[in-house]
Amino acid sequence: MQQQFHEHPHIQLLTDKQVAGILGISKSGVWAKVKDEIGFPQPFKLSANATRWKLSAVEAFINLKAGTIH
Repeated sequence: MQQQFHEHPHIQLLTDKQVAGILGISKSGVWAKVKDEIGFPQPFKLSANATRWKLSAVEAFINLKAGTIH
């Protein structure tokens, strides 16, 4: 049986500095949101010294927040 591999959409990964820039907050503000804000995208470890967020998760969070502000 031959395995089929499907192309995945290009996944963009962000550093805490990039997430901070997108949201207009400090890097410490990003980490405070990770710890305290329900629904904030959780980062993942690529290696011991590299933690990243998916751009799509950050965008989804922004869209969710934009939809709740009236």
